[in-house]
Amino acid sequence: MGGASQFSRTSLLLPQTPSTAAPNYWLPVPLYCEAQGVQLMCVSLGPSGVVWALDASGALWFRTGVSPASPQGEDHHWWQISITDYVVFDQGSLFQTLLQATHSVATVTRTPVERVAECLRVAFLSQQAQCQPSLVSANPSGVWIASGRNHLHVARGNLVGTFWQNVVPRGTVSSTRWTFITTSVLPLTDPSRKDLFCIWDQDGELRPSSVTLPPEVELSQLSACGDALWGLDTHGYVHIRTLSPTCPIGMHWARLDLSQLGGARLVSVSCGGQNVWAVDTQGMVYFRVGTQPLNPSMMLPAWICIEPPVQPVGVQLVSIHSGPNDRQLWALDNRGSVHVRTGLNEEMPVGTDWEQVPGLAASQLVLSVRTVWVRCPNGEIARRYGNTARNPAGDYWKRIPGMSHWLAVTPDDALWAVTVSGGLSHRLTKPLPHNPPADPAPPADDLEDEWEVI
Repeated sequence: MGGASQFSRTSLLLPQTPSTAAPNYWLPVPLYCEAQGVQLMCVSLGPSGVVWALDASGALWFRTGVSPASPQGEDHHWWQISITDYVVFDQGSLFQTLLQATHSVATVTRTPVERVAECLRVAFLSQQAQCQPSLVSANPSGVWIASGRNHLHVARGNLVGTFWQNVVPRGTVSSTRWTFITTSVLPLTDPSRKDLFCIWDQDGELRPSSVTLPPEVELSQLSACGDALWGLDTHGYVHIRTLSPTCPIGMHWARLDLSQLGGARLVSVSCGGQNVWAVDTQGMVYFRVGTQPLNPSMMLPAWICIEPPVQPVGVQLVSIHSGPNDRQLWALDNRGSVHVRTGLNEEMPVGTDWEQVPGLAASQLVLSVRTVWVRCPNGEIARRYGNTARNPAGDYWKRIPGMSHWLAVTPDDALWAVTVSGGLSHRLTKPLPHNPPADPAPPADDLEDEWEVI
């Protein structure tokens, strides 16, 4: 069991075990985790030495390995689990609906719009506070959470915790502010768009290698694949750096001949395993076979123009994102709506049609071999579940704990982020299997089961 005191500490009552002759006693454990900014409000000791806690915002956390000999647990941090993590509405549409309702009420009641908006804001916040989880308990049958409106949630199956580990590459300092990061087999980061570094993610010390930028240009985007790094500058020109296992940072930049595109100016490029996709300022889509400046016959590969999704006037694609194995293609328009290309396969590498994916507005998309991750306008992170060759759009979005300023993912779903404060962080996961996983065990995010509302 556990309790909280006014001194911002929690105390755990640990039972006597055969290995300890002492009676039950209280052990103080810090209630506030300064490194994670977590202020715990309710704590419960569950089976198998797992401590569960709710913080002041209603988020759920846990630690494992808690015992009389190790009251702090196995790790020096808490793992977070989202409770309300399924995205079931379009945030943009909800905002427009609230805005229209505010103006309608103001017109009917002849009340200033600002006063109506403030009343709605107070009412919304009070309802939100009432719905926040306030009590947590755990027993062998599951984890139980109660909210202020007498709603009871239970997780009877497997759960997965998230921890964002701050990373300071060797040779840099913790105050370094990173602008964006992209990945192939290795993360590539660019602080302040003035210096470019290559970091081999198999190197435990994460030692960065400096990479020279193309002379007299400013890069606005990077896209990396296994054998090339493509850079798009602010004028729409493409610069390619060939990579190899023996020289993972490449030797030099080569400017790509884009004369075939005529007056089109590119605003987004994305490298897959063998193919490259691009979008221009008019929202037109282009496809190219080959990631190198020239193909083996020393000829310039052709760009094929692909019709974009049918959109209302003024709405067009602004970015495009290819999966590392060329089996997925996703895109964003200037309203933040998400689109997926259907019909992609070896026989039809350009696909057959577009499908809009509802559920949320996005600021950024990143793709692994299996799925797609998004960064929302408010910095929240979500993942798409249910993606298959027959169902490329997937079934639903699910929020992932954490906030980011920029996002990147490796082909095998290792998630990296530039934090809101400009630091570099890496997502770690910790599964809590309620039932023994299959052999071999599936990826951690696929192991998680749903919460039930009772």
